[in-house]
Amino acid sequence: MKKILVLAVFVAACVIATSAQNRFEGHNIILDVPTTQRAAACAIRYSPPTTAVTITDLNSATPLKVTSCSGSTTSVQSAAGGSATMKANSADFKWCFVGEDKSYKITFPGDQYSGPVTYNWIAESDRAGFYNVRDFGAVGDGQTDDTIAIRSAFAYIASKNGGTVTFPEGDYKVTSPIAIPSGIVIQGTSSIMSGAPTSALPRKNPSRIKLSGNNKALFRIGECQTQMAIRDIELYSDSTVGTYGVEGVGAYNSAGGIFLDRVVFNNFSRGIYFYGLPQTNLEWQIDYVKLKNCVFIYNTDAGIYTNSRNTDWKIEGSLFINPARRANQNADSMKFERAGAVYIEDTFGGGFPAAKGGTWLDVLDNSLLTVIGSSTESTTNSIVINSEKNPMAGNYSGPITLVNNAFGDPIIFNARRTVVSTGNSYNTPNLFKANADVRIYSTGDRWCVDGYILGCRGVEKTLFDKATVIFMAGQPTDGQVQGHPTFFGTDVEFAAPVQMPTFAAAALPPAKANGSMVYCSNCRRDTTPCQAGGSGAPAMMVGGAWSCL
Repeated sequence: MKKILVLAVFVAACVIATSAQNRFEGHNIILDVPTTQRAAACAIRYSPPTTAVTITDLNSATPLKVTSCSGSTTSVQSAAGGSATMKANSADFKWCFVGEDKSYKITFPGDQYSGPVTYNWIAESDRAGFYNVRDFGAVGDGQTDDTIAIRSAFAYIASKNGGTVTFPEGDYKVTSPIAIPSGIVIQGTSSIMSGAPTSALPRKNPSRIKLSGNNKALFRIGECQTQMAIRDIELYSDSTVGTYGVEGVGAYNSAGGIFLDRVVFNNFSRGIYFYGLPQTNLEWQIDYVKLKNCVFIYNTDAGIYTNSRNTDWKIEGSLFINPARRANQNADSMKFERAGAVYIEDTFGGGFPAAKGGTWLDVLDNSLLTVIGSSTESTTNSIVINSEKNPMAGNYSGPITLVNNAFGDPIIFNARRTVVSTGNSYNTPNLFKANADVRIYSTGDRWCVDGYILGCRGVEKTLFDKATVIFMAGQPTDGQVQGHPTFFGTDVEFAAPVQMPTFAAAALPPAKANGSMVYCSNCRRDTTPCQAGGSGAPAMMVGGAWSCL
């Protein structure tokens, strides 16, 4: 009987010991964005399965006890000093081991670009797809360096080919760039910017990631990456010297599908900086970047800066608060040195009346540009096209479309561009500066708010400066605003009969411009001035008098 009891206790102990084991799976994954490559180099790469991976116990209170997973070809060997080594399966580059703790440190040599790699690796769980950054060792107290913890969470998600990592309330300090993998969702808890007057006391955002130091990026996106999202969080820098919130850089393989929703970029040199490398003449393709309800505040060079010939953007419902432009800071909202299609909607940019910011939208060269329902104030310029006056910039096949915007500061065009302007308020005369290479198609634009209130001027083709006005819809007189006719700046061809306005001889309108034509319903032909008593004749204003033909 005693033997049976002892055996039962032994079996129960074995079951408990077995159930306490946690399973760890992963790959020799390298998450890093190189910039010196001379061939394609994805931001996610793998060390070969022959690479020795070191497992280190993060919990010094317990001895290291790790073994290979049942059925796995991973070979785990104990080593001195509280560590073990293993190698991945040669077939799928995957390794697997079991241990008593909930997390272990994983290290291996990396490659020529990354150097040594270190991660905090967590056990498999039933939370597959949704992870908490604190499980990887992040503290979030604003003082502890959380770089390795955050990088570990991202690498873990990369190993799973996608997932969501949450950042609970906290201030997460980062000291070196962290690459963003494909398929990740970075989820914070709030998009309130630090110092926002939400109460009597200025407070930090309850969920922010803070970059510490100069001349570095917080997050990086590289080649081959796709479907990445950042939501409800503040990205903050304690320095504006060469710092970037999200840096995208590559040369060969494309990247794309980047979604930023309710993200604050605060106090960087450039909030977002995407560029192609010179190895491929800036031709890197980073397609479709979508921003919605984001805030860019006090970024000293630019909120967004792009220099890649093949990148498309949609910016919606966002706010740019610029610092004052000075000799050492451009303080621009958006700078597209090179880009593909750019679509901006319901977005505001400005500085302060006593400290005007830089340019809201500065474009050297791009394909299509559309701005809808947006506004500017207290900026040095609202829009500048080709500030460098590069003779090769611009082409007529890439139109600039401006619809229902309110621009309070100068607009400057120095390139061959087609501009379709509809329903815009340009607020003040002499606001538009353009050379003759700019072609204007204008309908319903105003240089004032209301002629009955402000007594300002309506649209005249001269208000587009030296631009070539191809078409401009007319406007009637409105209060103190003098009306004007519809203007055609090029030959006009009609495919159907044109009906001229009809007047009786006594009602022919006076003081019309020479060349004006109407139809006189009761005039006699071949009379100058037109005379009544006939069956009707076309009439033209010649030398200040109506002449019936």
